[in-house]
Amino acid sequence: MRHTIASIVLGGLLLLSVTGCSSPQQGQDPAKVKVELASEPANVQVGQKVKLIANISGLAEEEGANVQIDIRKSDNSILPDTKDASSIGKGQYSVEKTFEKSGAYSIYIHLYQGDLHITKKKELQVS
Repeated sequence: MRHTIASIVLGGLLLLSVTGCSSPQQGQDPAKVKVELASEPANVQVGQKVKLIANISGLAEEEGANVQIDIRKSDNSILPDTKDASSIGKGQYSVEKTFEKSGAYSIYIHLYQGDLHITKKKELQVS
């Protein structure tokens, strides 16, 4: 009887230790994820096609990440424009955009990976 109870307890502890360490984002600390925004060309002009690049670092695994770039006029005078970014490798994701109005823009970078969703806000000036 003692042997059976000990086996059940030991089996339960083993099962708990195996399942307790296998979360969808194993080892992922959202605070370590850093996002920077760059543009090509660096000085954004009205009517010019621009490549917006999100540089993402700090992910435990790069595979399976999806990035959306949400472009809004800072004064909310136009509707948001959300674009799915394409991976260009080494943690970089890009979209192309032609801005029709000058001024300050708020760029929200949404990172999705499994259950993880991180949003970072960056500012962009268009002249």
